[in-house]
Amino acid sequence: MRITGGGERGRRLSPIKKGMNIRPTSDRARSSIFNILGQTLTGFSVLDLFAGSGSLGIESLSRGATRAVFVDNSREAISLIKKNLAICTYEELSTVLKKYLPDGLNHLSSEGLNKFDIIFIDPPYGKGYIQPTIDKLYTNNLFHKSSTIVVETSTNDTDALPDYIKNLQLKLSRSYGMTLIGMYIYNEKE
Repeated sequence: MRITGGGERGRRLSPIKKGMNIRPTSDRARSSIFNILGQTLTGFSVLDLFAGSGSLGIESLSRGATRAVFVDNSREAISLIKKNLAICTYEELSTVLKKYLPDGLNHLSSEGLNKFDIIFIDPPYGKGYIQPTIDKLYTNNLFHKSSTIVVETSTNDTDALPDYIKNLQLKLSRSYGMTLIGMYIYNEKE
């Protein structure tokens, strides 16, 4: 697994060891996500939920994001994220939190972490985490009207990406093998 763009393009991240319960976003899907989001994310703040290896947040930092917050419940994932941040020397631009999601989002605002420009949600497939996670993002006021929320799920879980979730409208969806990516933007409709 390597960074696909920005200042750290081509840098290899720490490998995921056999037996780890971490499913990273493929280089191809990640590259496509950033082709849509834009190659330069200068000044953006990023929230990487169910972060796993941290590749989405790290990719954002490589492309100019000024801050990334990584949240995962797995001790192995937290260790891997910290290792990958050290490889890219992004520790000072990052906050890594071990929290159970989606309930762990209740603590972000109290820690001064709010109003993210890009939010990645990449939960375990088929577990029903997407809707409750977006509900918690709303409840805790963690995004603004110009934020983009990127959701990753399985192509087998087509109900996971409805056209609207509250005031968020599905802008586009793309599939990459068994992975389905959806991007939501704010829309006044509700």
